[in-house]
Amino acid sequence: NNSENLTETMKLGLYRDIYDDSQWLLNLIENLLSVTRVEEGKSKLKIEPQMVEEVIEEALKHVSRDKKNHNITVDIDDDYLMADMDVRLIIQVIINLVDNAIKYSPKGSTINISVYKSYLNYNLDIENECKDLSEETLPKIFERFYRGKNSVSKDGLGLGLFIAREIIEKFC
Repeated sequence: NNSENLTETMKLGLYRDIYDDSQWLLNLIENLLSVTRVEEGKSKLKIEPQMVEEVIEEALKHVSRDKKNHNITVDIDDDYLMADMDVRLIIQVIINLVDNAIKYSPKGSTINISVYKSYLNYNLDIENECKDLSEETLPKIFERFYRGKNSVSKDGLGLGLFIAREIIEKFC
């Protein structure tokens, strides 16, 4: 039993790694289930009015722990903005987009989430500082299982952006 030789700092590091890996697995499973539900048409929408700021805050609780290496800003035109949405699906879209931004942005960079009015609709934009996106890569980033060559992370299967696109195209 080597646990006696581990310092408290080492144990905390191991606990954090186990937690991060379990969160990654949960996100992977949720993404795989979502792909199946969307493709089979089994995903039923539960549209309800939601506070946009709260939805974004909830999504940010579930993004990669590496978010601490980035400056994530949220800018909403109206602090009390309500929008009709399936909160579960929109949270998943935000998580997938922000996680992708984290993976492909250099440490210390800014990831900006903004919500603004555009004619009759509200738009949600997530911008990051990915500089290595070539014109030949751009059309592929929303394909299933596509992973860019310049990922800062080794985790992932190339499903995040694909699922985000599928949810938006089929349900929004």
